[in-house]
Amino acid sequence: MPKPRPQTPRKIFTTALADWQRAWTTHARHDRRGASAGYTTPTGQAHLAAMSDLSTSITAIEGRIAQTTANNRAELHIKITILSLDGLIRPEFQSSILEDAMRMIGEAEA
Repeated sequence: MPKPRPQTPRKIFTTALADWQRAWTTHARHDRRGASAGYTTPTGQAHLAAMSDLSTSITAIEGRIAQTTANNRAELHIKITILSLDGLIRPEFQSSILEDAMRMIGEAEA
């Protein structure tokens, strides 16, 4: 019988989730402030630039997690959270998540 995997996610997953959530929260704050100031104003333009930088960071986090193999359900849950849009796994990340899920199912059945 296979040895059960621990269900505690590795640090790379917990850190990525925290960074991803923080980036989206900050992005939303810049969006609100930029809209309040007017995006054509210097203040609004500064908020747009900050949002662009955050989008680059978010994309990097998503790419790193997509390439990291989930070893247990907790990690797979975090991976799905980060790579989903409103609960639906984005098409560009479906194969990564499916490979992890199928591997974990195979290991559980072995």
